Amino acid sequence: MSGGFVDVWQGCLDLPEAVTTRLAEVLSADERARAAAFKFAHLRDRYVVGRGLLRQTLASYTGSDPAGLRFRVGEFGKPALSGGPGFNVSHTADALLIAVADAADIGIDIEAVKPTRDLSGLAERCFSVDEYAVWLSLAESERVAAFYRLWTKKEAFVKAVGRGIALGVELCEFDVTAGGGLRKVPDEYGPVEAWRVEELDAGADFSAALVGPARAYRLRRLLLADGYGGGI
Repeated sequence: MSGGFVDVWQGCLDLPEAVTTRLAEVLSADERARAAAFKFAHLRDRYVVGRGLLRQTLASYTGSDPAGLRFRVGEFGKPALSGGPGFNVSHTADALLIAVADAADIGIDIEAVKPTRDLSGLAERCFSVDEYAVWLSLAESERVAAFYRLWTKKEAFVKAVGRGIALGVELCEFDVTAGGGLRKVPDEYGPVEAWRVEELDAGADFSAALVGPARAYRLRRLLLADGYGGGI
C-alpha cells in the first residue's frame, strides 16, 4: 500500500478552565460520568481534556460532530472509531500524543523521563535476556535514555497489535541503540520487517515512539492549538 498517512498530534492536558469547560461539552454521557468519578479536580480535568481533544481531532478527519463519534473496543481492549481512521493515544503528566492513521495497527507511547528512578528491576522484568544484557553493558550515564527509548518502543508495539502490556513486553525485542528497530516479535505478528518504528522528539523531558505497519506513508507532526485541532 502506498500514499498512506500517519499524523502525530502533540498537545497539553493542562488547559485554561474555559477551554476545559468547552471540551467537556463534546463528551459522551459515559465519559462525563467517568470524569465525575475522579476524586481530584486536576485528574478530572486531564481526563476531560484528553477525551475532548481526541474527539475534536478525530472529527477533523471525519467531518462529523465530535460529540457524535462512536467508539468500539477490540477483543483485548484497544479502542477504535466506528467508520473512522485508525488512532492511538498516549499521555504522561500533562503531555498528550494522538496518532491518527489510515491503518488500525498503529501504536504510540510517551513517557516522562525520570532520571532518579531505579530502573534495574523493571528492566530485568520487562526486557528480553539479550536486551537486558546490552542495557547493563552501557555506561551508567547512557542507561536512563536507553531504558525509556526501549520502553516506549515496546509499549507502542503492544498497542499497535492491540494486545497492550498483557502481551508481554519482553516478547517484542528491539535493538537497544538509538534508532534501533525490531529484532524479534511473536510469530503471530509476522516478520520484523512488517513493522516500522519511529523515535519521536517530544521534548527534553520525554521519550516517545510510534510503531505501525512498514509501508510508504507520510508522517506529519502537528500541534493541538487551543484545544481545537488545527495544525500550527
